Amino acid sequence: MTAPIERLRALMDVSGRRDKAAFLDAFDPAIEYHYHVGTRPLVGIEWVEKFITRYWANHSRTEWVLTNWAQNDTQVLTEGREDYVNADGVKVSHPYMGIIEFGPDGKITAWRDYFQMKDPAAT
Repeated sequence: MTAPIERLRALMDVSGRRDKAAFLDAFDPAIEYHYHVGTRPLVGIEWVEKFITRYWANHSRTEWVLTNWAQNDTQVLTEGREDYVNADGVKVSHPYMGIIEFGPDGKITAWRDYFQMKDPAAT
């Protein structure tokens, strides 16, 4: 079994290519994804598919940057930023931290993201 960071880097690669089938294949069907603190989590692969379809439709030139990480056998803690151009043509850079948990089969079973909603570089 590959290390959690290697599985995450593979997910980052398919995300960058916007390969939705490969992206969704990284998740356990019962995934619980907390993409925003205070918002109801996405539970189940169907909700993740709806989310990523809408998200990718409203963002272009996306770059997922990982600056720091730590891992154990089943989790990877991440820090970085996501740079993209939103649907209004505005360049956005969101700092984030996240915790991604992997099941015994290597699929993502839980994901919690923590990020700033307002781009600190925005005026």
